[in-house]
Amino acid sequence: MITRLLPVVFILAAIGLFAGYIHPTYTGDITTLTAEIDNYKLALESAKRFKQKEVQLAGEKDQLSTEQLQRLETFLPDSVDNVQLILDLNSLASRSGVQLSDFDVSQAEKESNSFGAVELAPQTPYDSLDLSVSAVGSYPAFRSFLAGVENSLRPLDVVEIIVKDSETGVYTYEVTFRLYWLR
Repeated sequence: MITRLLPVVFILAAIGLFAGYIHPTYTGDITTLTAEIDNYKLALESAKRFKQKEVQLAGEKDQLSTEQLQRLETFLPDSVDNVQLILDLNSLASRSGVQLSDFDVSQAEKESNSFGAVELAPQTPYDSLDLSVSAVGSYPAFRSFLAGVENSLRPLDVVEIIVKDSETGVYTYEVTFRLYWLR
């Protein structure tokens, strides 16, 4: 009788072992670890692609001349050098016959909606600030100054111009520039 009962007990023990230990371990811990390993493999592949792209771009950068690199750095600066910018604008103004004064640097204002709340803009790869300056000169000289600003490599926009009337032909201009740089 024990010989007939013993196989049934072993079968029930095997089913119990499977249901109590093997199945939960296989579907729980092992599945989680397998998914984590797959995520790490994807991260490693992405890191390899990034490294290859970095090497490719470094090679392309090495092929550029120093003059081209300087022009690129001027066009896409990674910070704002306020002193150098003011010196450049002042030099351009003196060549044009305009005298600059009253420099004021401030953060560019964020646009607001009709309720006065600031809208959250999507994250951009660049940042900006406003530079207000007062200029004194004749109209042709001021136009020459603006043409020089337009042709400069530095990415900036003229946001606002206020002209104060004069009877002598020498006007006072309040100009606001918006400067851009990479974050």
